[in-house]
Amino acid sequence: MTTRRIVVVNDGLGPNKGDQAILLSMLDSIRQAIPEAEIKTFPNSNMRSVRQYVEFIQTLNHADLFLFGGGQEIQDQASVTFLISGLLKILWARLLSKPVMCYALGVGPVGTVIGKLASRAVLNGVDLIAVRDQQSREHLSQLGITKPPCVVTADPALTLTPAREDEVCNLFMSEGIRSAKGPRIAIAPRRWFHYRHYLLPMSVRVRFSRIGGKEEFARLKKVIAEVADRLVEQYDAQIIFVPMRASENSRDPGQDDNIVSREIIDTMKYQTHTFLLNGDYPPPVLKAFFGEMDLVIGMRMHSLILASMMDVPVLGISLSPKFRPFFNLIGQAKYLIPVEEVRFHNLLQKISMALEQARTIKAELKSRRTAAHDLALSNVRHVQQMLERRGK
Repeated sequence: MTTRRIVVVNDGLGPNKGDQAILLSMLDSIRQAIPEAEIKTFPNSNMRSVRQYVEFIQTLNHADLFLFGGGQEIQDQASVTFLISGLLKILWARLLSKPVMCYALGVGPVGTVIGKLASRAVLNGVDLIAVRDQQSREHLSQLGITKPPCVVTADPALTLTPAREDEVCNLFMSEGIRSAKGPRIAIAPRRWFHYRHYLLPMSVRVRFSRIGGKEEFARLKKVIAEVADRLVEQYDAQIIFVPMRASENSRDPGQDDNIVSREIIDTMKYQTHTFLLNGDYPPPVLKAFFGEMDLVIGMRMHSLILASMMDVPVLGISLSPKFRPFFNLIGQAKYLIPVEEVRFHNLLQKISMALEQARTIKAELKSRRTAAHDLALSNVRHVQQMLERRGK
């Protein structure tokens, strides 16, 4: 059996649980379908040393296929530097004449002139682009990326296998989360309102300038805290904050969900009904944990993906256009609120409606789960086809 060497660039090697879920699902799916595959993974945004870059180029030089993604990799909302960094890795593969597939890619927003020009120049030269939703395909067209074949698939994390029940029991025990009288509601928050399509990443900008959006975010935190308190009063709810990306240092606001969670909890009245996950849990454990919830409220999209695939009602606080196609896929578009529009009354109303309609929502999620799962697996079929063409 001939070994197939595949190089993957994906940020799932880092601390973001959503990126980890994508990478785990990618690798599991590819290895099951292509057992002869030899896969080497490199980070996208955290490849900082010269030695690591040299290793990437040397490994790529012997590869049969280069996979870029999945995830929302084609966007400059975080920074133009983030977008250019990813495009340069694709460019290296092209210069080495390697087949390039963009794997379950999320596209947009790309708001800067340099971002649009660079995306068009590099992506028009790849062999295949698989996007995770129709909206990403439309973004590609608007950017003038029309030469490669483009297929619509779905997010790889839809196929992630949850952990065993005993692993979830261990989580509850280690976190000291007691049994609940009312509904269990998980909240996956994140810092927002400071991303502005800057040239430099936030980890660099924070050293030299004041971070914007503090007033808007303070209002949002206040709303979330007040709603959480009302849920305790009205439903005797147990509230559990889930950091999907814990802070590594103080220089990257927006990647500090644990700090944001604590800031919200500290302003709440019913802190005895509230918990914050402190452990570093892998995505399969988090998926099984979300399966024990009655509702998951997320500003991180993969908290919503993992929960919905466990047939748990979800409510999204939408930070970017990428949320809507997923909520359309699972038939839950009415449970999505743009972050700018979140107010106490509309958030509480949506939550109350989701809790009251839980049985109907669970049935709808279950009815759509298989189709979503199969659509995500279609990414691997395209990988197989590209390797077959390469072999010929």
